[in-house]
Amino acid sequence: MSVRVIGLNAALRDINNRGSLAIDAAKRTLASTASAIDFEAKNAAPRSISGTSLDSEVDGIILNLKQRIDKVASNNGLTFVIGIQGTQDFDAYAEFGTGQSAVQILNGPGYTSEMRAIAMTFFKNGLGTLRGRPFLFPAWIRNTSNLVSDLNTNISNAIR
Repeated sequence: MSVRVIGLNAALRDINNRGSLAIDAAKRTLASTASAIDFEAKNAAPRSISGTSLDSEVDGIILNLKQRIDKVASNNGLTFVIGIQGTQDFDAYAEFGTGQSAVQILNGPGYTSEMRAIAMTFFKNGLGTLRGRPFLFPAWIRNTSNLVSDLNTNISNAIR
């Protein structure tokens, strides 16, 4: 004996469709956030490092940060990595500075222990005098501050 539940197939189809709508809304929200971070970071990135430094070779170095900031999607658009392509210590020094400049910047509002740990991977001796000009992390902080709320709102709106 079998019992047929009227409307079950339609309900299952609706659940599946809502799941797809929710995932699409999440992808759009994440892509929009990543693009905003990418745009703001590129606009704020310094063109060169200059100033007093313990290493005279650092003064006046031209950077190509704007061209190397990039966002890379993975996990079918559910994950984004935003950063500077390549591995040059000068990129971090442009962001954080050295010595007291780095301390002041990293103690600013919004910087997490994870961000401070990233900066510490570039620590040399703490005596540098290069002033940082933050560009990537401030863009990240500004654009992700409401991300969970935005995701919830956009997903809720999509599945109504």
